[in-house]
Amino acid sequence: MSLNFMDMQKIILNTFLTTLFIFCACEQNTIQDRDGLVIHTEFFTSWVRNFEPLNPASIPRWPTSGGIYEPLYIYNPVQTEWVPWLATDYSWQDNNKKLLFTIRSGVQWSDGKPFTAHDVAYTFNLKKNYPALDTRNSWGFLESVDAVSDTKVVVSFNRVYVPGFGAIAEQIIIPKHIWRELEDPLKFSNPNPVGTGPFTEVLRFNSQVWELGKNPNYWQPGKPHIEKLIFPTHSNNEQTTLSLLSGKLDWAGAFIPAIERIFVDKDPEHHHYWFRDTGYSTFLHTNNKNPDLSNVNVRKAISYAIDREQVVKVGMYNYTTPAHVTSLSGPMSKWHSPEINLKENWTSYNVEKANELLDSAGYKWKDENQRIKADGSLLAFDIIVVSGWSDWIRSAQVISQNLKKVGIKAAVRTYDFGAWMVRMQQGDFDMSIGWADKGITPYNFFKWMMFTEYVKPVGETADVNWHRFGLKKADLLIKELEKTSDDNEIKNIIFQLQHLFVENAPSIPLFAEPSWGECNTKYFTNFPSEENPYGPLSTNEIPSFVFALINIKKR
Repeated sequence: MSLNFMDMQKIILNTFLTTLFIFCACEQNTIQDRDGLVIHTEFFTSWVRNFEPLNPASIPRWPTSGGIYEPLYIYNPVQTEWVPWLATDYSWQDNNKKLLFTIRSGVQWSDGKPFTAHDVAYTFNLKKNYPALDTRNSWGFLESVDAVSDTKVVVSFNRVYVPGFGAIAEQIIIPKHIWRELEDPLKFSNPNPVGTGPFTEVLRFNSQVWELGKNPNYWQPGKPHIEKLIFPTHSNNEQTTLSLLSGKLDWAGAFIPAIERIFVDKDPEHHHYWFRDTGYSTFLHTNNKNPDLSNVNVRKAISYAIDREQVVKVGMYNYTTPAHVTSLSGPMSKWHSPEINLKENWTSYNVEKANELLDSAGYKWKDENQRIKADGSLLAFDIIVVSGWSDWIRSAQVISQNLKKVGIKAAVRTYDFGAWMVRMQQGDFDMSIGWADKGITPYNFFKWMMFTEYVKPVGETADVNWHRFGLKKADLLIKELEKTSDDNEIKNIIFQLQHLFVENAPSIPLFAEPSWGECNTKYFTNFPSEENPYGPLSTNEIPSFVFALINIKKR
């Protein structure tokens, strides 16, 4: 018996409500202390004490990047502006081959030691000495980083690289006096961090809950307004929802179905959310090191087979919209090429076209339900998603059913966030739902998607380009883009890059990426909102969540 959309939604919602009822009877992570802001950020069943800010493979605890450690500048995606942070000013010199940063005076590390330009230079030079920490290859465009005084840092590029400002500005800075004493920075878990951020003091830590106290030497007078952050473990979206409903959780960035009914209507005065369009898309990443998925026609066939309207309705509860073929949405749609609608739209639902492409690629039908490869083995893939991320899981299940119609077997596999991230970074997957890089322009995104220098062998950790796709034509355009500050030229190059993206389908956009954000204002107030948009409400936007951390107040 086939189910219509309303039937599926009722089943999903009833299952969700039943799960909430079960959790109501067995919730264990009770937080008694309301002096601390209780936050959900990550889905783990057990905490590991790790605050190492430079190595993404180590899976550091939130808020290491932005709450414990800070960068020179922070890009505010809501206000679309760069905000001076540990630096107060910058200037380009030597025909855009040098950047001079003025470092903020009077900043101290949380242990009372002065923060200076020497810490900035040390951070970059440590990445040079330990390439495993330089996951985005900053030293591929840097010549030197030198502290010329306590308040001045000169960043020299080995070529003109205009986007280098963002790469340098958002680098998390570490204390030289701590790191220089380490025998091996690659093995350092940093259990007792020393940072410049608003919250630095680990007050307690166990496997189920931990607390982070405010920095006694924070450089912004009167901030943060609250004394500490509290982090209980959560294993899934349902548990997060329950904690929000019960008042045990103050701030989260989670998917909640029927949020007006489930969450807001239970306490309209205090229950709020903001699901902002980021301008980019959530993807079905295809591992291009897989021989079958390296075929562009197979990737396009998979995309044609996906009913995005159904994915959005069943998986995302209509909180978003199907992805544009460029993956650029909302505020980023201003970058669409005038000719883009003339290109092949492989994000449209077209089973006939999907079958046509698979036929031409040589994948024959074994029977009426399954295609086979040339060697007689089944055309089958795993789709990996994060356990507890119910929106992704349901989306993957819809995709699995969609692909069955064109003879592809796709099994949905779930992993906790840490295991999922390791698989993504090391290329140990066939397909996965995931995100891509964002930025003030699509430059970062297209570089993340198609730059050959970012493509790592399977088994080697990749901070970007998890799908492992590179294109020489894209390299040339990206390098041209890096040299120019002319608005018309920038736009023209981005038009060409999006055409390459559409022609090559390096990965498959699914839907416009929402920025999940929920809060309960019973105990704390002044959260970001659509009415008070000083920053993102989401806990997942790094490092700009710091705008919320320093402005939230106890009621």
